[in-house]
Amino acid sequence: MKSFLLKRIKWLIAIILLFSLTGYLSTRHWTFELTSHFKVQYFVLSIFCVFICLWLRQWAWASLSLLGLILNGIVVLPWYFPSLENHTQNDSLSILLSNVNIENKNYSALIQLVVAEKPDILIVQEGNKEWIKHLKVLEKTLPYVEAPHKSYFFGIVIFSRFPFEETQMLSLGRSGRESILAKIKINHKMLSLLTTHPLPPITEGLFEHRNSQLFEVKSFIKQLASPKMLIGDLNTSMWSPFYSQLTQETGLINTRQGFGILPTWPTFLPVLMIPIDHCLVSPDIKVIKIKTGESIGSDHLPLIVELAI
Repeated sequence: MKSFLLKRIKWLIAIILLFSLTGYLSTRHWTFELTSHFKVQYFVLSIFCVFICLWLRQWAWASLSLLGLILNGIVVLPWYFPSLENHTQNDSLSILLSNVNIENKNYSALIQLVVAEKPDILIVQEGNKEWIKHLKVLEKTLPYVEAPHKSYFFGIVIFSRFPFEETQMLSLGRSGRESILAKIKINHKMLSLLTTHPLPPITEGLFEHRNSQLFEVKSFIKQLASPKMLIGDLNTSMWSPFYSQLTQETGLINTRQGFGILPTWPTFLPVLMIPIDHCLVSPDIKVIKIKTGESIGSDHLPLIVELAI
């Protein structure tokens, strides 16, 4: 029994170490990036392997498990370190982001969530005409609406409690899919909110499309005055080098910092869920809290953020 267990644990440790390292080669090939997103899973499995190896008195393999634990712990645990700043809820701005999934018909679930959470801004991704029709009931409290001009298929829609000072439809990247820039006056400050949804990088072509969109998003948002925000299903986790390039070159901060990983996708495989829906803000925007919402029948969980601007 112990030899049977040891053999499988050795294979598991080898796979964890391999995938922990191949993620750093993401710029070399699109398949390597796929292994970069599961740092939490590698971390948890490494803890399991350490204890099993210690129980089996396999000191060398316990050391290798510990290496996997360290490799992944150093990029997972800091997300749980809280900010030293304290933020009050006075004049806060709440935003609810939901990738509803184009095939999801559970319109009432999102409506109920919006009624319960009372966001100031609702951003819907993968919306279509049916979603827009059913969500019109929300215009009583979120009367200002901006939707894509080309097509509702796979589109983005913004519902806002506040009037838009300016909106712009943008075609960023090679895919031709529209992003929305909305300028909204909050507490006498002009917030530039950019919402975008790159294609999922599940083939080499889609990987290149996603990267080209992130590159153009990065270039565009650098030109915007603060306070500014990038929000959406970016189809990348915090551990991809393409995400790192985006945040490092724009100076945007992930609102998750100090609140944990908060995985959002895929809801149909809970143990493999990863964080790919993001709200990134300029340093002058402070985060009061962030959480994931209840499932609305989509493959993504909603992301709910409360900010001080």
